[in-house]
Amino acid sequence: MKKIMLTALFGAMFVMGASAQKVNQVQYQETEANLLGVTANAAVRPLTVELKIKSQQRVREVVKIPRTIALFAMKGDPANWRSYAVYEVSRRQNCDMLVAATFNIKYDEVAGDKEVEVEVVGYPADFANWKTATDADLEWIRKGVYTTSDRTAISAAVRTEVEDNVKKR
Repeated sequence: MKKIMLTALFGAMFVMGASAQKVNQVQYQETEANLLGVTANAAVRPLTVELKIKSQQRVREVVKIPRTIALFAMKGDPANWRSYAVYEVSRRQNCDMLVAATFNIKYDEVAGDKEVEVEVVGYPADFANWKTATDADLEWIRKGVYTTSDRTAISAAVRTEVEDNVKKR
Protein backbone atom coordinates (compact mmCIF):
# COMPACT_ATOMS: atom_id res chain seq x y z
CA MET A 1 0.00 0.00 0.00
CA LYS A 2 2.87 2.33 0.88
CA LYS A 3 4.41 1.62 -2.53
CA ILE A 4 1.20 2.60 -4.31
CA MET A 5 0.86 5.78 -2.24
CA LEU A 6 4.49 6.75 -2.85
CA THR A 7 4.16 6.07 -6.59
CA ALA A 8 0.95 8.12 -6.73
CA LEU A 9 2.57 10.96 -4.75
CA PHE A 10 5.64 11.07 -7.03
CA GLY A 11 3.41 10.85 -10.11
CA ALA A 12 1.30 13.77 -8.90
CA MET A 13 4.42 15.82 -8.12
CA PHE A 14 5.82 15.07 -11.58
CA VAL A 15 2.57 16.15 -13.30
CA MET A 16 2.35 19.32 -11.21
CA GLY A 17 6.00 20.12 -11.83
CA ALA A 18 5.63 19.63 -15.57
CA SER A 19 2.60 21.89 -15.79
CA ALA A 20 4.22 24.61 -13.67
CA GLN A 21 7.21 25.08 -15.97
CA LYS A 22 7.54 28.57 -17.40
CA VAL A 23 7.71 28.88 -21.18
CA ASN A 24 9.89 31.63 -22.61
CA GLN A 25 9.34 32.78 -26.15
CA VAL A 26 11.81 34.92 -28.02
CA GLN A 27 11.29 36.79 -31.28
CA TYR A 28 14.34 37.76 -33.29
CA GLN A 29 14.78 39.22 -36.71
CA GLU A 30 17.71 41.00 -38.26
CA THR A 31 17.91 42.18 -41.82
CA GLU A 32 20.86 43.37 -43.84
CA ALA A 33 20.65 44.53 -47.43
CA ASN A 34 23.05 45.67 -50.12
CA LEU A 35 26.26 45.00 -48.20
CA LEU A 36 29.27 42.99 -49.23
CA GLY A 37 30.07 41.20 -46.00
CA VAL A 38 33.17 39.19 -46.93
CA THR A 39 36.13 39.57 -44.58
CA ALA A 40 39.53 38.01 -45.17
CA ASN A 41 42.84 37.92 -43.32
CA ALA A 42 44.83 38.15 -46.55
CA ALA A 43 45.22 41.03 -48.98
CA VAL A 44 42.61 40.37 -51.62
CA ARG A 45 42.17 42.24 -54.87
CA PRO A 46 38.58 43.50 -54.84
CA LEU A 47 35.87 42.49 -57.25
CA THR A 48 33.99 44.92 -59.44
CA VAL A 49 30.55 44.42 -60.84
CA GLU A 50 28.16 46.21 -63.16
CA LEU A 51 24.60 47.07 -62.25
CA LYS A 52 22.04 46.31 -64.93
CA ILE A 53 18.77 48.17 -64.39
CA LYS A 54 15.93 45.77 -65.17
CA SER A 55 13.51 48.45 -66.32
CA GLN A 56 13.37 52.20 -66.77
CA GLN A 57 10.09 52.06 -64.83
CA ARG A 58 10.38 52.61 -61.09
CA VAL A 59 8.65 50.16 -58.78
CA ARG A 60 6.55 51.36 -55.87
CA GLU A 61 5.69 48.82 -53.19
CA VAL A 62 4.45 48.96 -49.61
CA VAL A 63 5.93 46.66 -47.00
CA LYS A 64 3.91 46.21 -43.81
CA ILE A 65 5.74 45.25 -40.63
CA PRO A 66 3.68 44.13 -37.61
CA ARG A 67 3.98 46.61 -34.73
CA THR A 68 5.48 44.12 -32.26
CA ILE A 69 8.22 43.11 -34.69
CA ALA A 70 8.95 46.72 -35.75
CA LEU A 71 9.17 48.05 -32.20
CA PHE A 72 10.77 45.15 -30.37
CA ALA A 73 12.53 42.72 -32.71
CA MET A 74 13.74 45.60 -34.91
CA LYS A 75 14.36 47.81 -31.87
CA GLY A 76 12.05 50.57 -33.17
CA ASP A 77 14.84 51.72 -35.49
CA PRO A 78 13.72 53.19 -38.85
CA ALA A 79 17.06 52.12 -40.38
CA ASN A 80 16.10 48.50 -39.63
CA TRP A 81 12.64 49.08 -41.14
CA ARG A 82 14.18 50.51 -44.33
CA SER A 83 16.67 47.63 -44.62
CA TYR A 84 13.91 45.08 -44.19
CA ALA A 85 11.72 46.88 -46.75
CA VAL A 86 14.56 46.92 -49.32
CA TYR A 87 15.14 43.22 -48.69
CA GLU A 88 11.45 42.42 -49.05
CA VAL A 89 10.98 44.46 -52.26
CA SER A 90 14.17 42.97 -53.76
CA ARG A 91 12.82 39.51 -52.99
CA ARG A 92 9.43 40.32 -54.55
CA GLN A 93 11.04 41.85 -57.64
CA ASN A 94 13.62 39.05 -57.90
CA CYS A 95 16.48 41.54 -58.14
CA ASP A 96 19.85 42.02 -56.43
CA MET A 97 19.25 45.59 -55.26
CA LEU A 98 17.16 48.72 -55.66
CA VAL A 99 18.88 51.70 -57.23
CA ALA A 100 17.99 55.19 -55.96
CA ALA A 101 15.63 53.77 -53.34
CA THR A 102 13.48 56.27 -51.47
CA PHE A 103 11.23 55.61 -48.50
CA ASN A 104 8.04 56.87 -46.93
CA ILE A 105 7.45 55.44 -43.45
CA LYS A 106 4.03 55.68 -41.81
CA TYR A 107 3.36 54.74 -38.21
CA ASP A 108 1.15 56.48 -35.65
CA GLU A 109 1.11 54.85 -32.23
CA VAL A 110 -1.38 57.43 -30.91
CA ALA A 111 -3.86 56.51 -33.66
CA GLY A 112 -3.43 52.84 -32.74
CA ASP A 113 -1.63 51.66 -35.87
CA LYS A 114 -1.06 47.91 -35.72
CA GLU A 115 1.78 47.94 -38.26
CA VAL A 116 4.52 50.11 -39.70
CA GLU A 117 4.06 50.81 -43.41
CA VAL A 118 7.20 51.41 -45.43
CA GLU A 119 6.65 52.56 -49.00
CA VAL A 120 9.72 51.88 -51.15
CA VAL A 121 10.32 53.42 -54.57
CA GLY A 122 13.30 52.48 -56.71
CA TYR A 123 14.69 50.82 -59.81
CA PRO A 124 15.24 47.04 -59.59
CA ALA A 125 18.74 46.07 -60.74
CA ASP A 126 20.86 42.94 -61.00
CA PHE A 127 24.61 42.48 -60.66
CA ALA A 128 26.34 41.44 -63.92
CA ASN A 129 29.88 40.89 -65.17
CA TRP A 130 31.69 40.19 -61.93
CA LYS A 131 35.46 40.52 -62.40
CA THR A 132 38.65 41.14 -60.48
CA ALA A 133 39.42 44.86 -60.27
CA THR A 134 41.93 46.19 -62.79
CA ASP A 135 44.57 48.83 -62.00
CA ALA A 136 42.26 51.45 -63.53
CA ASP A 137 39.45 50.27 -61.22
CA LEU A 138 41.74 50.51 -58.19
CA GLU A 139 42.70 54.08 -59.11
CA TRP A 140 39.02 54.94 -59.42
CA ILE A 141 38.36 53.41 -55.99
CA ARG A 142 41.29 55.34 -54.44
CA LYS A 143 39.76 58.64 -55.62
CA GLY A 144 37.01 58.16 -53.05
CA VAL A 145 34.19 56.69 -55.04
CA TYR A 146 31.51 55.50 -52.65
CA THR A 147 30.81 51.79 -52.42
CA THR A 148 28.04 49.84 -50.71
CA SER A 149 30.20 49.59 -47.57
CA ASP A 150 30.10 53.41 -47.29
CA ARG A 151 26.37 53.38 -46.63
CA THR A 152 26.72 55.64 -43.58
CA ALA A 153 28.39 58.34 -45.68
CA ILE A 154 25.62 58.28 -48.27
CA SER A 155 22.24 59.56 -47.17
CA ALA A 156 19.13 60.46 -49.08
CA ALA A 157 17.96 64.05 -49.07
CA VAL A 158 14.64 64.27 -47.29
CA ARG A 159 12.43 67.28 -47.83
CA THR A 160 9.63 67.92 -45.40
CA GLU A 161 6.39 69.81 -45.77
CA VAL A 162 7.70 72.42 -43.30
CA GLU A 163 10.75 73.08 -45.49
CA ASP A 164 8.51 73.45 -48.54
CA ASN A 165 6.33 76.04 -46.77
CA VAL A 166 9.40 78.02 -45.61
CA LYS A 167 10.73 78.18 -49.18
CA LYS A 168 7.38 79.48 -50.48
CA ARG A 169 7.50 82.53 -48.17
